Order: sequence, then structure tokens, then C-alpha cells
Amino acid sequence: MENESLASVAVITRFVREVIGCDCPDEVFRHVEIRRGSTAGKSYPIDCELRIGGRLLVVVTSESVDVLSGSRLEQVISEGKRARDEGNFNRFRLVVQARNAAEDREKLLRAFEAVSARDEKTHVHVVGQSEVPDFYSQ
Repeated sequence: MENESLASVAVITRFVREVIGCDCPDEVFRHVEIRRGSTAGKSYPIDCELRIGGRLLVVVTSESVDVLSGSRLEQVISEGKRARDEGNFNRFRLVVQARNAAEDREKLLRAFEAVSARDEKTHVHVVGQSEVPDFYSQ
């Protein structure tokens, strides 16, 4: 997996703050890495991984909510927590791109509530496919 150095920090900052609702301070965005694929998960396809300020690990996937729900979500969250802890990040956020975000959000959040591996530093988000920007645009 290759680090992409041409990612737009402004696009990433807007996505993190406005789409997934993270209130990270400005200084966190001074060091941003984006990678196609991810080291944070092996059990599901990952579109990209955002590493923000050494504090926030965000994984974006297009895997369907139906496939992620249940025991699979338990494994995904466990892998994300492991990557978060091994990388010394404060938070892990799984972002799922969905065609019907409103309906899928409810379904995934219910499934997430049943995940025993979750903690206060793990989060899931379901966003519309149009809400995930081209992180490389200026």
C-alpha cells in the first residue's frame, strides 16, 4: 500500500469535520496521510485509509451494510481497534459509503450497538456515496 502525498488537506478536513462530524482541532490536520486500501482491516474491502495528526484513523469502505452487519462487523471493529492501538491513534472511525444512507445508517448503528469489541474510541458512520469526496482534488 502506497502513501499518497498529493491528497488535499482542505478536502479531507471538510470531510472529517462536516460529513462525519469530528471536531478535531486545526493542529491535527497539519499532518495528514491518505492511503488507498488499508492496513486496518483484512476481512473487508477498504477504499482508503486516512491517518490524521497521529490521532484519528478513518477507514472508508464501499462494502454493503448488509454484508457488514452481524458477526462480520464484530471482526471489522476488532481489526480497526487493533490498528488504532498499534498505531497509537486516539480514535477509529469506520465510514461506510451507501446508496441509501438513511436506511442503512439505522441498520448499521443497531448492529454496532451489539458489537462487544466497540468502545468509546470506536465509531461507525454511514454516508451517502456522494458525500465521500475525491480526496485528491484541490
